[in-house]
Amino acid sequence: MKSTTFRHAVTYAIPFLLCVSGGARARSLAELAQAHYQADWAAGPVSATQLGIHQGDSRLDDVSFAAIAAQTTRLHGEQAEIAALDTAGLSPPERDDRDVLAAAIGRELLANERIQPFHHDPDSYISLATNAVYSLIDRDYAPPADRLRAVIAREQAIPAMLALAETQLAGVPQVFLDIAREDLDGSFSFVAKDVPEAFAGVRDQALQNQLAASTKVTLAAFTRYKAFLGGLKASGSFVLGPDVMRALLAADLVDLPIDTVVAAGRAQLAKDKAAFIEIERRLDKAHPADSLVLVRHDHPPANKLIATATDQLHGLQDFVVGHHIVTLPAMILPTVIETPPFQRALITAAMDWPGAFETSTRPGAQTSFYYITPPSSAFTPEQVEQALGDFNRPELEITTAHEAMPGHFVQGLTLRAHPEWSLIRKAAQSYATTEGWAHYSEQMMVDQGFGGGDLKIRLMQLQDALLRDCRLVDAFGMQAQGMSLADATSLMQTECFQSPMSAYKEARRGTEDPGYYSYTLGKLMILHLRDDMQRSQGAAFSLTRFHDGLLGAGLVPMTIIRRELTGHDAPML
Repeated sequence: MKSTTFRHAVTYAIPFLLCVSGGARARSLAELAQAHYQADWAAGPVSATQLGIHQGDSRLDDVSFAAIAAQTTRLHGEQAEIAALDTAGLSPPERDDRDVLAAAIGRELLANERIQPFHHDPDSYISLATNAVYSLIDRDYAPPADRLRAVIAREQAIPAMLALAETQLAGVPQVFLDIAREDLDGSFSFVAKDVPEAFAGVRDQALQNQLAASTKVTLAAFTRYKAFLGGLKASGSFVLGPDVMRALLAADLVDLPIDTVVAAGRAQLAKDKAAFIEIERRLDKAHPADSLVLVRHDHPPANKLIATATDQLHGLQDFVVGHHIVTLPAMILPTVIETPPFQRALITAAMDWPGAFETSTRPGAQTSFYYITPPSSAFTPEQVEQALGDFNRPELEITTAHEAMPGHFVQGLTLRAHPEWSLIRKAAQSYATTEGWAHYSEQMMVDQGFGGGDLKIRLMQLQDALLRDCRLVDAFGMQAQGMSLADATSLMQTECFQSPMSAYKEARRGTEDPGYYSYTLGKLMILHLRDDMQRSQGAAFSLTRFHDGLLGAGLVPMTIIRRELTGHDAPML
């Protein structure tokens, strides 16, 4: 699923009534939640656009240190109010919502006070700029001319935001500089070519002239920022340290020691590696190491990628329904299309569902899109073959299970099938729950018989699992246990069978996105919960009911889902 790098949404200071202030009435949980999210959306308009909140579509986030300080003050006040709430007067679902909101506020405070991306990570500014524009292109929630006006307004604000970056950045690690320079290079063509292309159908010449002007201004700002990054000397370290990593776990309501999480990840890595090697041997006893190469050769031609993925999607849906994997809220499927040109540098495959608060009824506004990136027309024949090898038929099945059926697409369907959910539950975005379910779905589907025992499908499921296992080990290793980026890259190659280029790219991601341990951690927490419920329920256990209950709880942390499905808290692993 498409996602942005872990970072905070900066908010303006909004007056609030502290429950401890003299004579002020303590706000209810619902009032607290309403005030919190309205404040976040007002000052984080880019994230709000992605969620379907469009009142701020013409604005950029204020990421000045003054705005961050104001947000932090507000969040601490809200945190105090939540802690002082009389939980005796709350229903069980409300108590769960209270915990979810407290964790969300804690996550924002962690970003503001400890991680500080807008102080140390130049890519944060680039991501904000490109996401600000892309979020207005990606869904047809309003007439193109209206969205174009918002694009122009946001582009006009980008130069000031990038100029601010030059005054605020300090202690930038070398790896963050490298990432920012690469991302910025891709941003030039996005603004110069892809944005105008997205609005080529708008016939208002005055608007087109304004877009041409804002494009020129934005490209000039990018050029200046590139020169600034070129002269910026790296200093500092990307390492967050064990305290911050423990806080990051706690922000997803995971109360486990780092050593316990890493031990579970390493155990899963060893298990998946042994299974991978065994499947290789069964596929080719004489030359087991050649098995993966042979599987990669089994791919559709470039002009059949979309048709192949569409056929597989229908097959996966038939399997989900026929084997009672989960109750689907609606018998619809995402539209499978080629990834828009302006996203292809970053995305191989992705699910794009409407924001949780999107109310537009325009055609396409409520449609989910499953993106598949075809090989570039600029590729050499060898590069085309390598790109198509990534979409070998067994791997494409696993990818489609993860992104669509029963993975992220079904999560999105469920999200929109519960209008009765509270604001807190509707806004919840647990990293471990979201990616854990999609990653769990890959293994679960094969375990339940999808593929009819095809060893090639199992091999690709295991290769994807190994990648996520190494992400967990690398994330905690680099951020809390003294592992270097070189060590993390080596682990990706030797233990998880990644190519040298992919190994470095994946390891490097863990320096900027330490939460990418959540794929495997979320999957393991789901499996542990399922095992516990199977033991307690015995023959009465139903996999369908388990999956329905898990998805029906929303994208809240797994701790909340466990509590609601079992009636009590218990160890997560």
